[in-house]
Amino acid sequence: MNEQDYNRPRSNESIFKFIMPVLLMVAVQVIVQLFAGQLMFFYKGYKYETGTFDEFVAGYQQSLVSNKFTILVTIFSTVILAFVFLMWYRKEIIHAANMSLRKKCKIIGVLNWKIVPGIILIAAGMGIFATYVTYLITMFKPEYLGANTDMVAMIGTNDSALIDVLLIIYIVLISPVCQELVFRGLTLGFAERRMTFVSANIIQALLFATLSRSVTQMIYFFVFGLILGYIYYRTENIAIPVICNVLFSIARIVLYKVNVTESSLILFYILLFAAMAGAYLGIVLVKQSVKPKQKDPS
Repeated sequence: MNEQDYNRPRSNESIFKFIMPVLLMVAVQVIVQLFAGQLMFFYKGYKYETGTFDEFVAGYQQSLVSNKFTILVTIFSTVILAFVFLMWYRKEIIHAANMSLRKKCKIIGVLNWKIVPGIILIAAGMGIFATYVTYLITMFKPEYLGANTDMVAMIGTNDSALIDVLLIIYIVLISPVCQELVFRGLTLGFAERRMTFVSANIIQALLFATLSRSVTQMIYFFVFGLILGYIYYRTENIAIPVICNVLFSIARIVLYKVNVTESSLILFYILLFAAMAGAYLGIVLVKQSVKPKQKDPS
């Protein structure tokens, strides 16, 4: 069975199956957060010695909204989800295509050298684009940034170096792996069985953007989601969008810390133009990196 065979519509599958991974992701995140909140309540109650009940509740609520609690709960739930989605992807996509996970994620021997500069240009270009969108929203519509702080902005604001290290690992590794398995691997894979690639790609990008933390992230995550979906479609290899997402996350961290907009606005616009051109060139290189498929002798 080839890639096209397993993407054909299956009558025994619901047309809305593509949304199931996203619903599961939201459900697990809510459950883990509620469970962690209960553990925090009992821990605070066990440690609490003096003060009124109102003071205890205020301290408990403050702990729930702290960066440390948010980061640890997010990391724990995402690790669980990454494992679950990897098993789901292996069963529903890999086995359905009659492949092994190792073969499906193989890079060397399947793609040529153009994939390397291609994904680097895309990641760098989208990183600068994300910084540009954030800058514009901050300047004209700061209320659109949302109540939730970008996880990248939390780096360096914690009183524990260990928390910062865990946060960086989450941003550049754990989160990209989970995101690609959910949206490009399962959501796009399921949607393609019932509709054209263009429609499926738009749907997975919209879902990817909708679950972001603010309007700002919705804008560049939608664009980036479309590109990642195209990369996966062209390469048929989940490892490629994962690597691109990892590089994008690293670029966001670097650009956030460098803060080009404050050093030179003209330089920033020059970088933006170069980044958009580079991202387009990267997409072209990704398209050209796929080696021609051998015809089935049968």
